[in-house]
Amino acid sequence: MSAEAVAAIDGITPGRIVFPESVAQLGEAIADEKGSVVPLGSGTQLQFGNPLRSADCAVSLSKLSRITTYNPAELTIHVEAGMTLGEIQSALAPNKQALPLDPWCGPDATIGGIASTNAQGSLRAVGSIRDWIIGMKVVHIDGRISKTGGRVVKNVTGYDLAKLYTGSLGSLVIISEISFKLRAQFARTASAIAHFETRREALAILEAIRKSPLQPISCVMVCGPSGKNAVGVRFGEHPQAVAWQIAHLPAAPWKMLEAEEDAAAADSLRDEHLQMGKIVLRVIGLPSQIASMIEEFNPVGAIAHGASGIVHMALSDAEQIAAIRAKYPAILERAPIEVRRRIATFGVQGTERRLMQELKRTFDPAGRLNPGRHIDGE
Repeated sequence: MSAEAVAAIDGITPGRIVFPESVAQLGEAIADEKGSVVPLGSGTQLQFGNPLRSADCAVSLSKLSRITTYNPAELTIHVEAGMTLGEIQSALAPNKQALPLDPWCGPDATIGGIASTNAQGSLRAVGSIRDWIIGMKVVHIDGRISKTGGRVVKNVTGYDLAKLYTGSLGSLVIISEISFKLRAQFARTASAIAHFETRREALAILEAIRKSPLQPISCVMVCGPSGKNAVGVRFGEHPQAVAWQIAHLPAAPWKMLEAEEDAAAADSLRDEHLQMGKIVLRVIGLPSQIASMIEEFNPVGAIAHGASGIVHMALSDAEQIAAIRAKYPAILERAPIEVRRRIATFGVQGTERRLMQELKRTFDPAGRLNPGRHIDGE
C-alpha cells in the first residue's frame, strides 16, 4: 500500500510508515515505536471497524509475503501475513489443493487482513477462516514475538489464541504468520442460478433447499433495488454426489453454469456485495429466520446465506440499525465515516463487552494498537 493510500485512513495521516521485510524487523519496528501503531495489509477493508483515533506509525506487511513452509502430503501451509489469498491459491493449484475461503474483499486481500477482520464470503458451508487456522506467529505491542497453536493439524490442547486474534482487527497483536490446514480440491463442482419475479418466491426456494437433504457448499439469495431476485447454489463433492444433488433441486427455473460462467458468477456476487450501498449491516440469525428478518426490516437490498442465517442488509437509513440490533446481533460491515462515528461497529453489550475490554487492556494496556478500531472504539 502506498503512503498516499495510508493517508486516507479515516482522515488520519500516519506520522511515518515502515515496511519490515521479516518478522524480526517487524518486532524491532514496533519495539522502537512509543506511540500508536496501525498494521496495514492491502487496504481492501479500511471502511470496516470503528474510526481510527491516531496513527503515529503505520506498519505495512506488504513485504512479509512469503510461503515459509508448504507440506502437500500433510495438507498444511505456513504463510506470512502479507501474502494475498490469490497468491496462496495459485501456489496450491498444482497439487490440486485449496484453502476454501472466498471473502467479499476478493483474492487481492492479504491473508493477515482476512484473518484480522474475520472476512467471510459465500462459501459459508465450509466454514470461516477460523476453521482452517492451526497456528499463528504474532508480534505484541512491546515487540515480543510469540506463537500459538502449531504447524501440524493435531496439536496439544490448550487456549486457542489464534481464534481470539482472528477478527480482533489488529487491536490485540499484529498477525505476522499463519499456519493453515488445507483440503483437496473438490472432485467436481457445479453451480446453478434461478431468477424470480418476487422476493417471496426466492425466499421460498431458499427455504425449500434448507429443508431438503441437499448440502450445497454455497447457497445464497440476492435481492436488490432493481427488482433482481435470485438464488444461487454451488455443489462440491464426488461427481456422483454432485449429479444427485443437481437432479434433486427443488422445482425452479434453474440455469446450470458452465465452468467459465461459474467463475464469472462468483465475481458477480462479490461485485453485488461491493455495490450494495454505503451502509451494509451483517445481521446474524438462524437459517429459519432469514425470511422473517428480510420481511420485517425490508432492506434496500440483501444477500442471505441459506446455510448460516447471516443476512447482509443494505440500508437507506442508519437509524434502522438500533431496531435491528434490538432483535439480532448485527455488525456494521460498511458505512461512511460520519455514520461510524455515531454508531458502533460491533454493538456488543453486557458480559461480552466487558470481556473484550479486559482482553484489550491485557494485551495492549496503553491502547496503542490500532486505537479505536475494535471494541475500544465503542
